Amino acid sequence: MNTLSKSFFFSFLVAAVSIVGVLGLVVHISAHELIPQAVVEFMKKNPNATPEEIEHFVIFEAPIFRSKFKNIDDLVKIVRNQNTGWFDNAYDFAKLGVKHILNGPDHILFVLSLLLAVAAFREMLRVTSAFTVAHSISLILAGLGILVISPRIIEPLIAFSIAFVALTTVFLKGTRFEMRTTHKLGTVFFFGLFHGLGFAGLLQELGIPQGKFLSSLFSFNVGIEIGQLLIVAAGLPVILLIRKTSWHNLIIRISALTIGIIGLVWGIERVWR
Repeated sequence: MNTLSKSFFFSFLVAAVSIVGVLGLVVHISAHELIPQAVVEFMKKNPNATPEEIEHFVIFEAPIFRSKFKNIDDLVKIVRNQNTGWFDNAYDFAKLGVKHILNGPDHILFVLSLLLAVAAFREMLRVTSAFTVAHSISLILAGLGILVISPRIIEPLIAFSIAFVALTTVFLKGTRFEMRTTHKLGTVFFFGLFHGLGFAGLLQELGIPQGKFLSSLFSFNVGIEIGQLLIVAAGLPVILLIRKTSWHNLIIRISALTIGIIGLVWGIERVWR
């Protein structure tokens, strides 16, 4: 990397580490969890509901939310002592976005597959930006209800996109079949649209609070970007270190092949699921 690229790279790492520290502190001190809109409405209509009634409703209407709590008392406490102000709501959706991408191995593998064949910081910035713009567009369109596609279609495509990017960017590099930069960016953008629809699936399941739609959607997307930044900050230095070794080509190819096989297996499983 030239001096400018190194400067950008180290600034990027410092920013990422700062975000990790702040995020870790905030998550540690916060006991507030995002409450699905269905649960909020239930408590408005039934303010004197018993713990058993609350648990029964949450199990059937918001099972993911219920799974966050090992103790019914903690669940009841959070639900009854709701704090759904603008700031708390925005923070909760941002944290949800971070957790969603970091807990989603398919999204992590896709971002890492973008980095495997990156030769310079500028190229990394281009491909990750294309992915960011694409999934932001489709996430917003899906959140607004303009673009809605069944998860049975989206989930297999996300898995196959991982395999395609991992295998083509590494094994076609340096051959006459290697994609030009514009074609690569177009491909990443195209697949990024499907990943954005995958992100939106969680929002559709939880429900966005009325009156806080735009802030919730924006905050969730910010959380996704922070999570993506953390993935890049963790993965890129490792890849760059590997490239300094004499056996870097072998490791990159094995990594690409492994990611590609995983993507294909996931895709096939999701098609027949």
